[in-house]
Amino acid sequence: MASYLKVILRLAAKAGPIALIAARELAPQIQRILKDNPDAFSSLTGRFQKVLGSKEKGSSPKGLEARSVVLREQVTYLYASANTADVAQQAISWRNELDAIERSVPVIKVMKRSQQISERRKLSKRLDELSAQIFAASLIDDVEDAVVIHDGTNEEHDGPNKEAPRGGGGQPEATRPENVNSETDKEL
Repeated sequence: MASYLKVILRLAAKAGPIALIAARELAPQIQRILKDNPDAFSSLTGRFQKVLGSKEKGSSPKGLEARSVVLREQVTYLYASANTADVAQQAISWRNELDAIERSVPVIKVMKRSQQISERRKLSKRLDELSAQIFAASLIDDVEDAVVIHDGTNEEHDGPNKEAPRGGGGQPEATRPENVNSETDKEL
């Protein structure tokens, strides 16, 4: 199982520092998920390798378009599986930015060569940043989904779920109506 985690950490490192930080923070949960469901490894790595593989197409207009399409697929997946409104809103924001990048690619083709190179570099760098952010958000979402499934089905293995005690309606303790004020006071 440790080798599976190393592969995921390597993929996260290739995606960028944001993704690597998220993967390191989630490492214990990822290990538990992989231990409980080894098939999750191929699902996780398959999607992430697709994103990272699209980077190899370079910064040509076709390469930029291909990367944008792959990232848009990941954003669509993230939006469909979003656990919170914030994640969904972020996915919409990323989708809009990817659409803007795709619309700008044909304009690059009519620029002077020096301008083309400069603009392609900027777009490639921005796609790298988006790729890392989307990778990190997807990893966090996958872990959250797996933890919810794990907590709901394996209570006899790990004991009762302390974050969502009985009668909590499945909400984390901090978001239940009776605890909202106390959590808000702690933040102030």
